[in-house]
Amino acid sequence: MATRNFVPRSGSEGQLGTQAKPWGVVVADIGHFATLSGSISGSVSSTGSFGRLEIAGDSSLVGDVTIGGNISIGDADTDSLTISADLTSNLVPNADSTFDIGSSTKNWKVGYIEKLELTNITASNNISASGDILSDGRIFEKGTSVIDHATAMSIVFGG
Repeated sequence: MATRNFVPRSGSEGQLGTQAKPWGVVVADIGHFATLSGSISGSVSSTGSFGRLEIAGDSSLVGDVTIGGNISIGDADTDSLTISADLTSNLVPNADSTFDIGSSTKNWKVGYIEKLELTNITASNNISASGDILSDGRIFEKGTSVIDHATAMSIVFGG
């Protein structure tokens, strides 16, 4: 049983075990390992548990990744997010009628959407359709014109 420090003869010299004869388990009283330079590596069967993991610079993760808890991506409007994969789940906001898709200065160009179920529609330009436009209520033109199916499917202009 060792009761003294285990110290190499000079700096950057020596190692614990070899690739052919590695140590099976390393146990430390406070679980602290300090390195001046070098790396920590493991095999595909390695696992780790960290209270906090910080990575600086470019990173690449290969394989499946599961992240729990609150997630923030980017810290400035100049950061960007590129998604090359397909989404395989719903994209649901945290609270009803709270968040936007795009902004008044950064619009999405084209939306390919099978069906829209909306509370209100506001358009600053033309609305066009290649099929029927169905309405259970009246369609009003801003001003005095109205299309009213309730009055024998009549179209009324000027009030």
